[in-house]
Amino acid sequence: MEITDDGFLTPVGFFGLNQKIVQGWGNIPLSVDLPFTAAVKRDEMILVEPSGLLDQYPALEKFDGIPNSWVSHLICPVLPFGAFSLTLDSVPKIDSEFELFIRTAGALATIHFTKINYRVEQFNHKRASNGAKKLGELSTRQLLIKSLIEKGFSNPAIAEEIGYSESLVRQETMAIYSILNVSGRKELLEAKDK
Repeated sequence: MEITDDGFLTPVGFFGLNQKIVQGWGNIPLSVDLPFTAAVKRDEMILVEPSGLLDQYPALEKFDGIPNSWVSHLICPVLPFGAFSLTLDSVPKIDSEFELFIRTAGALATIHFTKINYRVEQFNHKRASNGAKKLGELSTRQLLIKSLIEKGFSNPAIAEEIGYSESLVRQETMAIYSILNVSGRKELLEAKDK
């Protein structure tokens, strides 16, 4: 699942699930309470098991095609890109070493797929604003974060305001500085005042 510039998760690749079913999920607003959105917003791995899943995430009832023979499902954020999931036939012991391995594997896969512009299927309902942008141009999300920085918001306050994790806001802030060729918040604010 990829985070779009306008605050949605959209499927970009899938393995082991029916393509038409996944396409039917469409763009998922980050405001909807699902394991994927929770992993992204909190920047933490989410492990779910079938028992009590619909009680914890009732919005899942609207999603067809979720496998029914699984023991656990692990969702791992790969920020700022999005998240990936693994459907498992056991419940893994999640310790710091396991989490580091899963996050590293996800980051490496993301780098690889991003570099080769890999998509199992391009979704027609993916918003136009998510297409390629000009070099040096801020995304919609980066423009929003930049405007909040200019209003004096701290990274934790920005994260709370827009519903993203503080880690994602920090990464996007660094990207903004790089794109605008400024050394940090102070230089960004000074450039605004000129």
